[in-house]
Amino acid sequence: MTKDQGNQADNSDVSIVLAPSRRTTPKITADQKIFAHNYSLSLERLAESLFGQKYHKATDRTDVGFWKEFYLSALAVIQSSLFKSIGSIDRQHSISISDQLERTITSVKRAKAKDEIHASLIVGLFKLVFLLMGRLPYAARGKQRSFSTFRTLTYSQTEEQLSWLLQSYVEGRPQEHGFGDHFDAHYAYFVWAREHKHSSSDRSAYVDWVRTTVPQTYSQFR
Repeated sequence: MTKDQGNQADNSDVSIVLAPSRRTTPKITADQKIFAHNYSLSLERLAESLFGQKYHKATDRTDVGFWKEFYLSALAVIQSSLFKSIGSIDRQHSISISDQLERTITSVKRAKAKDEIHASLIVGLFKLVFLLMGRLPYAARGKQRSFSTFRTLTYSQTEEQLSWLLQSYVEGRPQEHGFGDHFDAHYAYFVWAREHKHSSSDRSAYVDWVRTTVPQTYSQFR
């Protein structure tokens, strides 16, 4: 480990307990209750992608409480789903990630003003990103850091996972692959599987079909 990488212990595993603040909470002004974001649909689209029709035309909602509720719901999705997507992880790192998520949720819940809510969210998500890369951030010269000091981030993929990825890509872009729609793409695979004496539910067969039928697509993922 270099000198710039800090102490010898994994700083992602260190919990700091702070004494309760005695400062007076400032009164929330009117502008801190309004979140004017209708210049962009990106937040609405993210909300729709997670929770569907409930957030359709949500750009009209400028009350920060409405969006605070969404942030907490999205964080709850991350919290309940994260470790189902991680194959292997050491116990200390798992605890660090869980603690960081819990601190972020607690901080956002307690925040009242618009800027306070967003500051809590930004800091919490930045820390989570760094932790998912391997460790919490540390000071060093320049912009490049090594977050693999204690562990290395690795993605793995089974044949079945590849098959679902390929199917999602092909059926999501049927015209690009010479099919009328996703039903045509699915039927073309069914016919191919039958001709080659494969079960249409055989995920490895789907990979073979893409490899032989649309090799240019297969090559994008291998």
